[in-house]
Amino acid sequence: MNTMLLYSYMKEVASGCIPWRRMKNGTVEVLMILRTGGYWEFPKGKQEKGETDGDTALRELKEETNLKGNLSTEHPISLRYTFTRNGVNVEKQVMFFMCEIDLKSKVSIERKEVTDYIWLPTEDIEQKAMSFTVRRVQFTPFCLFS
Repeated sequence: MNTMLLYSYMKEVASGCIPWRRMKNGTVEVLMILRTGGYWEFPKGKQEKGETDGDTALRELKEETNLKGNLSTEHPISLRYTFTRNGVNVEKQVMFFMCEIDLKSKVSIERKEVTDYIWLPTEDIEQKAMSFTVRRVQFTPFCLFS
């Protein structure tokens, strides 16, 4: 008997940003959002047709936090991972960009996908690093902020 193993799989491309701000005392804080699924991560989402990685990152930042920022394309962080969603294997590629936020800007979250947010000093990111993407991105050389 011949047995064929069929794999259901799809590719997804997403982009996001690591929003950061420099406080008046010189310390750097990074914004994390709490997804409705109960995990903390950085704003990100699927790329729409015709968008660049940077376009997607800025759109998702605006949609999820109502913030605008200065996106840096100098040191992007690329992640590639696989997971299963509804029995389908998904290969996901995510590009993250550092994004400076003005100190006076106010966060306003959209409640459909995001339930809360927090500004954290860079050294405290690990305590919130529950999602796979944040665990991978937390090793970002935050010395870029100096």
